[in-house]
Amino acid sequence: VTLRCHLPQPSAWVRLYQYDNPTYIEQKDKVQDMAEFSLAGIKQADAVRYQCQYQGLAPAGTSEKSDPMELVVTGEDHRYPPPSISLSPEEHVEMGTNVTICCWNIYGDAFFLHKDGHSAPIQRQKLSVGAMDTFTLFGVTPADSGTYRCSYRIAGCCLLFSPLGDNVTLEVIPRTAPPGRSEPPFRSPLLTHEWQCHCIPHPLRWGLCTTKPKTL
Repeated sequence: VTLRCHLPQPSAWVRLYQYDNPTYIEQKDKVQDMAEFSLAGIKQADAVRYQCQYQGLAPAGTSEKSDPMELVVTGEDHRYPPPSISLSPEEHVEMGTNVTICCWNIYGDAFFLHKDGHSAPIQRQKLSVGAMDTFTLFGVTPADSGTYRCSYRIAGCCLLFSPLGDNVTLEVIPRTAPPGRSEPPFRSPLLTHEWQCHCIPHPLRWGLCTTKPKTL
């Protein structure tokens, strides 16, 4: 990281301070209009406010310290262990199932759920109690299949995070269809009635009509 102090006039020296610390960090001599200070191997402890001060040549005299500038340290801090992760139900689940992913670590105050192929976390949970948080995937579909990992924000740090932890793999499979109802091997005959009239000779009448059922 490079910090630059811009001067209104040439100076005999320029000093870099941490805010509210009377001891300067570094001094640059004979500066015309700008002094550069490099901070190597940035750590969390370097995330503080900084100020510049200079001694002018003409007119001579020491300036007031500049307005403080805050250095924000972001990224992964590998001094902290990655979180652990678990998946329930494990690995192979049917479509429509609710899946729970648990992440835990004692150093985090917020957990993030990552899915391989996505540049940003897909879910975030602020830790409320204990050292574990859960993420729920409701009614999963094949689009939810993939590899998941957790990270956490380090407690007390706004923008410092743990490395990604171990992974779990979720595979969503189509729901098993219920067995279909089988058709009978043959159809039973259907008995219906159709009334038919048959005329037969009769000695006293032209004809006598009788009826009988007909099977179809």
